Amino acid sequence: MKKSHFMHGLRNIMTLVVTLSFLPMLLNAQDKGTIKDPRDGRVYNWVKIGTQTWMTQNLKFNAPVGSWAYNNDSANEVNYGRLYSWKAAQTACPKGWHLPSDKEWGVLIQSLGGSAGAGLKMQSMDTIGKAHPAAVAPANAISTLLGGVRHPDGTCIGLNSWGGCWSAGKVNDTIANNVLFVHGSKEMGLSTNDKNAGFSVRCMKSK
Repeated sequence: MKKSHFMHGLRNIMTLVVTLSFLPMLLNAQDKGTIKDPRDGRVYNWVKIGTQTWMTQNLKFNAPVGSWAYNNDSANEVNYGRLYSWKAAQTACPKGWHLPSDKEWGVLIQSLGGSAGAGLKMQSMDTIGKAHPAAVAPANAISTLLGGVRHPDGTCIGLNSWGGCWSAGKVNDTIANNVLFVHGSKEMGLSTNDKNAGFSVRCMKSK
């Protein structure tokens, strides 16, 4: 009986050791993954940064009103996603995801080291376009993907040089908040723009 108890205890210990050895891999597996948008079948990567979970790519969903490919060229949305008016951006993300608020953008910025360096860290992850030459990629980060901007008159400018993402926050009936990215700039923070302008949408997972 004693031998039986000993062997049983030994097996339990060995099981625990094996489980613990795989625990880091299991935890890492929870830090990133993919999501399929049921509306159009597109697949996006996501990554967990601190307590938040973000898509690593700009949204490509073709909203029926208020979304455009840069210069109306569908080839541009393959890499950079579509550009959205602020109103369209409010409901553009798939179910279970949402357009980040000013506060949520602020949390991300702080997680990446603050407004003076967050832009540099995000550009270090750019696999499309121009990564900042001095950037060192952190373990978990999302790229800027400099998708340019669409002016309210329909003209587009800045692809691969600058761009930004809408925030859910607004100033008034015509002006809303967004986050701007400029190639070579370390800074990242909230700015404002005309709600009818077209900016990228980066979705965050809802809790």
